[in-house]
Amino acid sequence: MEKVPYGVSRELVTEDLLAGSERRLVLRLLAYWRDLQRKQEYPSCAAIDPDKISDMWRNSFVLETVGNENDPLFRTFGDEIAGYCGVNLIGKHVSETPPNTLAAKAVEYFGEVLEKGTPISRGGEFTKDNGTLVLYRSILLPMSDDGETISGLLGGANCREVEPD
Repeated sequence: MEKVPYGVSRELVTEDLLAGSERRLVLRLLAYWRDLQRKQEYPSCAAIDPDKISDMWRNSFVLETVGNENDPLFRTFGDEIAGYCGVNLIGKHVSETPPNTLAAKAVEYFGEVLEKGTPISRGGEFTKDNGTLVLYRSILLPMSDDGETISGLLGGANCREVEPD
């Protein structure tokens, strides 16, 4: 049976994505990952083509986990997610991610993805330092250089801010 990320309905993954009507970033990124996956357990990091996911790339990032399993490095970091973070994290460790940011929420469960070896999607809310409520969705997808061992994570996140009353 095909793996479905934690918290994502199997019905949404099959019906909406096949119909081409899905708008949610996390499910579109999952569909792209599955397309890259082919018959191997994990798709190759080298197979990621920003041009093919240009509508999602600004909200995406890649984490390098080899040698950094406990504190992955950001290898790419989209402009849109960087705008919500306030800093470019390329070349920085996950531990250097500013707290109470979209990026922090998007990577906080990387250890669970590495442990389970399956895509995981999370959503929720958090409050920025200025009191703004942020509703978000994120996904982390395991990638591999050899098709079997996780060597990186493709991630994506987007959000909506709700101004305080």
